[in-house]
Amino acid sequence: MSMKYFFVLGRNPELSRAEVFSYLKKENISLNYSFFRVNGLLVEIEREINLKNVINELGGTIAVGRVLFSGKIRDLLKQIKEKPVYFGRENKVVYSLLNFASDENLSMVLEAMRGNFRNEGLKARYKGVSGTIKLQDGEISRGSPEKIMLRDMNYFLFSDEKRGNFSFGFLEESYDSAEAEKRDMKKPYRRESLAISPRLARILINLSQTKKNEILLDPFCGIGVILGEALLKGINTIGVDIDKSATENARKNMDWFREKYKIDARPIIINKDSINVRIDKADGIATEPFLGELMTKMPSKEKAMQIIFEFEHLIIGVLNNVKKGMKKNAKLAFSSPLIKSQEGRISCNINRICEETGLGIYNLSDVNFPIREFRPDQIVGRNIFVLEVV
Repeated sequence: MSMKYFFVLGRNPELSRAEVFSYLKKENISLNYSFFRVNGLLVEIEREINLKNVINELGGTIAVGRVLFSGKIRDLLKQIKEKPVYFGRENKVVYSLLNFASDENLSMVLEAMRGNFRNEGLKARYKGVSGTIKLQDGEISRGSPEKIMLRDMNYFLFSDEKRGNFSFGFLEESYDSAEAEKRDMKKPYRRESLAISPRLARILINLSQTKKNEILLDPFCGIGVILGEALLKGINTIGVDIDKSATENARKNMDWFREKYKIDARPIIINKDSINVRIDKADGIATEPFLGELMTKMPSKEKAMQIIFEFEHLIIGVLNNVKKGMKKNAKLAFSSPLIKSQEGRISCNINRICEETGLGIYNLSDVNFPIREFRPDQIVGRNIFVLEVV
């Protein structure tokens, strides 16, 4: 029996969508259908999933819920009026409705909901979705990670233009951004200028499709942000870094993770150059290499090209070495510099990287890599790639 679910994606919806698809692929859950607009993603999959487990696995999803009804607007309104839509115990309810349809459709659905609540004898009060999020493309969407689930019941309305249908349901689980921040802030060693966020670390891990009890390699591990998030998912890790102080601090951070969260998965930390280190086995790679020096003003095109060339040389050498311990179809997820120069943003030549490593660009549903990840004021942003052992 197929099931329909709805994902409210984070500030980079395209990257978050790729993560959701990768997660489903990793869990061997067939994706029958999907439709995507703004930062809302509707999926139809082959079986039921535990939404609490799902939201705890993902890094780029704000909230996830289940679809109650789907169909043409007239049929949808009839179902909302006549079937149960409130599942709480209290007689009073404050509810919100996250809207991915027209204002006219929103008004009709709210009226149908009010009729339903009156028939149920509920004292229901509508209060809009709190908070906003600025998306990668500059569009503003309702519902911030901190505030999207403030009401007693949080519903959604989604217009599927591909099929001409509407979907209505409720948000069941949301991403605990406060817990992720606390985890990041309280670990023994931090490195703000170089370390990536736990959110992006989780996205890269999911893009690698490395499963629980398998081995994830981070050949540029730094202080171990990716390693720590992987351990929390039950993934064994190997971290390599040429910086001795970074690997020493990574070991201390991993000891803290394992003790704090009672983790059985085991980390291995190696202080070597990833171009030369011997890795006998890895099931996937998730990593953020050195993206170049910190810059406070835009470089010339020539300077940006020099940074890109140095990155390509580094990543080609590392990938050629570490792929030796990987099986066919293993995924390698990594970021690369996306530099804002005086003549536009400049990125690495992925075709050159693939030609010189023998790796292929991974094709994932209708998602195309690379996916850009940057904020408008950033000089050095990221391109996210997923390659595959062929």
